[in-house]
Amino acid sequence: MTFLGKIFSTILVCLSLAFMVLALVANASHRNWRDEVLDPVNGLKHQVELVEQTNQQLRDSRQRTEEALAREQVARRTALAALQTQLDELRQQLQNSEQTVQALQATNNELVQTDRSRAEQLSRLTEANKDLEQRIIAERTERDELFARSLKLTDEYNQAIGLLETEQERNEQLVSDVSRYKEVLDARGINVNDPLDGAPPERNGVVLVVNRPAKLVEISIGYDEGLRDGHTLHVTRGGRYIGKLLVRRTQPDRAVAEILEPYLEGPIQKGDRVDTNIQ
Repeated sequence: MTFLGKIFSTILVCLSLAFMVLALVANASHRNWRDEVLDPVNGLKHQVELVEQTNQQLRDSRQRTEEALAREQVARRTALAALQTQLDELRQQLQNSEQTVQALQATNNELVQTDRSRAEQLSRLTEANKDLEQRIIAERTERDELFARSLKLTDEYNQAIGLLETEQERNEQLVSDVSRYKEVLDARGINVNDPLDGAPPERNGVVLVVNRPAKLVEISIGYDEGLRDGHTLHVTRGGRYIGKLLVRRTQPDRAVAEILEPYLEGPIQKGDRVDTNIQ
């Protein structure tokens, strides 16, 4: 016998043993299938009926579930439509908000630019304000100085007013005295133009030179006009009485005279009129 034949023989033996075991098992498990089917408690028919009832209940439950699912789908579609509407509204609001944000950003940029401009303007105004404060301080200082000068000038003015009033009173007194002297002379028949013994004749001239430190003047009339040392002369300017001179030295056509300070009513200047007598 070849090797292949041995293998086939072995396989046949194994298969015979397997069939034998199967036959024993089938014989051991043999049942009365009718009783198994018609058993009212555990029979297959009863189980099938239970299964049918269960299936019917499941079908009813399924139908109810499908109806509920349909209703829920409708509700969900309705809710989804509402949500879609809300979404559209929210998108529109978002778009409007984005536009508003863009407008606000543009406005904010303008405000920032305006704020920068105002900050620059404020800086310039601050500098100008500092300059104005410095000018105000300077103006106040100048005003205080002017006020002090004004007070000083006011005092000088008041003093001048007092001096003027004094001089006016003195002038009124002199006018009164002159009027009285004239009345006396007229009453006695005396002409004031008549020369007295040793008095100079009626002459007039002008001041040629003024020497203030020495209190001397040089005049344009002299010895040839009858002027002598010791004669007194009167100085006027535009009809206003200025002062009185005392002749110290004479020459043929000019003379030197001393300024008599007690009679001065103003500074004697070159060109003032000099008279031997005044009306």
